[in-house]
Amino acid sequence: MAENKRYSRYFTYIQPVIRAPFVRTYGSLILTIVSLIVFIVFAIKPTIETILILQKQLSNQHQILDKLNQKSKNLSLGRKNYLDLDQNTKDKINGSVPASPAIGELTKNLENAAKSGDASLSAIQFQSFTINQPQKTKTLAEIPFTYNVEVSYSTALSVLSNLKKLDRLISIDQFSLNKLESGGRLLLSISGEAYYLK
Repeated sequence: MAENKRYSRYFTYIQPVIRAPFVRTYGSLILTIVSLIVFIVFAIKPTIETILILQKQLSNQHQILDKLNQKSKNLSLGRKNYLDLDQNTKDKINGSVPASPAIGELTKNLENAAKSGDASLSAIQFQSFTINQPQKTKTLAEIPFTYNVEVSYSTALSVLSNLKKLDRLISIDQFSLNKLESGGRLLLSISGEAYYLK
């Protein structure tokens, strides 16, 4: 009985609102608009978000495709330029990065670089590296080495200059000059890599 009184009290507040001419005329229209808004928010919004995400992904993929096309054009132009080179230049390039490790040639080049003034070669050491079977597509590989030469200060600059002028392509990772205990000589220690195609 107490519950009926509570509901009847709420009903007495709502009943005049429901019977109002404005609510009777536009009530169903307002409820329809509210339902549409709820439908739009909960049903169409995720679809629109998905469409926007897909458009962004499509735009990103177009950018990647453009970059790949540009890279392909650059590679074609590089190949054309290489084929247009004279044979002497091609031979120099092939000598700089040979198709095999050519350790004997590399050792001879490093020995010749040390033949400068009063320099004397004390050690050439090659770190371990793997020689694979030749493949259709060549990749750049490296041969790590350590190179020690006893020099005077002026000869050290000459040896470094000779290394820079080698026919074989090498890179120097680090070098150090240490004073030897005997005499005023220095030990030039160089570590780096020589390159070849495998």
